[in-house]
Amino acid sequence: MGGMFDPLHNGHLTIASTSLELLQLDALHFLPCGNPVHKNEDFASSAHRLAMLELGVKDIDSIQIDARECQSGAPSYTQNSLKSIRSESPGSRLFFILGQDAFNSLATWNRWEEIFLLAHIVIAGRPDSEIDLPPKLLSEFNNRLVNSVEEMKQYEHGKIFTANFPMIDISSTMVRKRINGGSDFQELVPSLVAQYIHTHNLYITEKSG
Repeated sequence: MGGMFDPLHNGHLTIASTSLELLQLDALHFLPCGNPVHKNEDFASSAHRLAMLELGVKDIDSIQIDARECQSGAPSYTQNSLKSIRSESPGSRLFFILGQDAFNSLATWNRWEEIFLLAHIVIAGRPDSEIDLPPKLLSEFNNRLVNSVEEMKQYEHGKIFTANFPMIDISSTMVRKRINGGSDFQELVPSLVAQYIHTHNLYITEKSG
């Protein structure tokens, strides 16, 4: 499950736990982006984001952290990470889980078509998210879309499934805005993550608007 996790919030954990059950996964790995190519601002360092992830899932055995992008100084490209994961587990079937907003921008990613040769894509939308795809990605979406997990699992890779998750209307942007505005945010994130944010005074310098 890829993302910035800036910070990890309870919505991420809901998607993760639901994915484990819905997709019948052996394990779920959070893959935090280490050196983002598309982000204009870095609100928290990769070290802070990784630390919050580790705190947030430390008591959940079925969820693990894949820190390869955060431990590398190179720009983070998803297809490179998936290729590396595939080489380490050649017999495994991979499911790359990402939000609808991230999928909408997939065609701007480096060598994005290669992702379909390495994994299935599972889209997790939020209540306010919409499908808004450029023509080339829309064509791929229509050609690769399947209607069920069972249908997707008939293939080794290359299919797209839009998951019907019980969505919680939380985003990392919402969390950061609450922190920056001095509003309560602790119900949106795991308790240890909230403590870490307070201890390190994260996100309080973000400018509104």
